[in-house]
Amino acid sequence: MSDELEKTVELLDNEDLWVRGQVYASHKRLLEDAEAQILPLERDVARARYEYEIAQRIQDKETDPEARQDWEIRASVAHDIVVMAEHRLAEVVEDAAYYRAMVAEMEADLGDKAQVYGEILADFGWEDDWDEEDFEFENLHEAGFDPSAPIPF
Repeated sequence: MSDELEKTVELLDNEDLWVRGQVYASHKRLLEDAEAQILPLERDVARARYEYEIAQRIQDKETDPEARQDWEIRASVAHDIVVMAEHRLAEVVEDAAYYRAMVAEMEADLGDKAQVYGEILADFGWEDDWDEEDFEFENLHEAGFDPSAPIPF
């Protein structure tokens, strides 16, 4: 095991960073996921608004009362789609703000240890969503970790 990795393992063994680090890594990943959803959702809102605008224009141009009523229904449905798209975007933006605030405060709390912990988890593939089938315990043994050892507190 490299000296740097050995020092990091020692640091983590002597502190309760396992739990804190996992929470940090989880929130950081959730922030990245939320931020990745924002642009596509903004595009969905823009498309829905445009479709609604076009449906309204067509409705306004209709002179036949029956056709006008049909377009009124279509415009109403298009408006509902706009509202749903805007609501979904607002939820994701709100979630991203929450995760951003949590990550910033955790980084302030953990200092440079947050980054170190995240790197270790990434190196070993041992993050919140790891699955035993995808994870090779030999990597931990080679690095000097004992996965069956209790979480150090």
